[in-house]
Amino acid sequence: MAQSTAKNLQPAGNSPIPGLPCFWEAHTAKAPMTWKEWLRILQPAVYAREGYDPMMLIRRGPSLVLPPEPRKYPRGDTPEVAEAMDKKNKKLMEAWENECFRLKARGPMVNGLPWTEACDRVKSIIYMALGTTGRLRFHQKYPRDELHTISLEDFSKYLEETFKEVRNVTLDRINLFSRNHENTETMEEFYGELLQMATKCDLGTEEKTIARDLFIWKVRNDEIRRKLCEEVVTPNKALEIARTWELGRQTAAAVSSAGVVVKEEPAFLVNRPYDYGQRPPQQTNDYRQGWTRNQNTGRGRPGRNTRPEIGNSDRGRLTTTANQCFRCGGVFSQEHSARCPAKNAECRVCKKRGHIC
Repeated sequence: MAQSTAKNLQPAGNSPIPGLPCFWEAHTAKAPMTWKEWLRILQPAVYAREGYDPMMLIRRGPSLVLPPEPRKYPRGDTPEVAEAMDKKNKKLMEAWENECFRLKARGPMVNGLPWTEACDRVKSIIYMALGTTGRLRFHQKYPRDELHTISLEDFSKYLEETFKEVRNVTLDRINLFSRNHENTETMEEFYGELLQMATKCDLGTEEKTIARDLFIWKVRNDEIRRKLCEEVVTPNKALEIARTWELGRQTAAAVSSAGVVVKEEPAFLVNRPYDYGQRPPQQTNDYRQGWTRNQNTGRGRPGRNTRPEIGNSDRGRLTTTANQCFRCGGVFSQEHSARCPAKNAECRVCKKRGHIC
């Protein structure tokens, strides 16, 4: 399986720039990355350290920037003014010529350094960052060349010849088309791997299109495959749809694993022994034992009738036809109505007078 550059990076080792990995430090049969891939890492690392682009020194060569020629003062109308302006113009030209001579003598500059010194610094950085095996391979190919005797441009060419990768395009394409979506990979990582492998297969302008088709074909989820096959989507749109779907799936899994919060209800609603609109359970009295028992539950308490827990909204639903007092829950009669103990009592739930719960 082809691995990405990020997975192949070796520790910095003896690299002259912190964070810059050595190109080929370990004694292996093959460098962990290609020379072009390493140059992409080297370029911003040197720029952050030195303040200039090393590729500019390699490709453009020295360039000297001279100041523009000064503008001359107008001579005026009178001979006296013309003579004075001629003297000023002469002094300006002399100063400009002296500055140009000084700049040419000093030579081209790069971020405050002479061009030759900047090139030597870049050569030293690249040479030390090659790693142990990288330097060994360079000297094996060019045993007579020393670092201080060759220019930066020639040194860059020698390195490119030394570490030039000979690729088998047929094998690269086989690896691309046989690449599968691993269980540990996200959809975005898998799509990025396909794009990187497609750049090595000489596919021309069809790189992204073929990578998109392989992504739709090889992705492990059937649902996202059907969604991407419903319409023709661009490579960027396919990645966006897959990323959004995967993010939604992860969010749903996180919410489900967090648990369900149950809302608490008052006891007189949760523990009601019968539903609203139904006839309350009948009760029987056992005066010999001093208990009032419920026929449905068999429970009771001494001293008075046991009645269901009701809210204030149920008061109109319980009438004398149920043979039960709606205030205290006892057996209703004409004599009981006058001497009901809950007639003037305060309810423990709704805090209203005229019934108890």
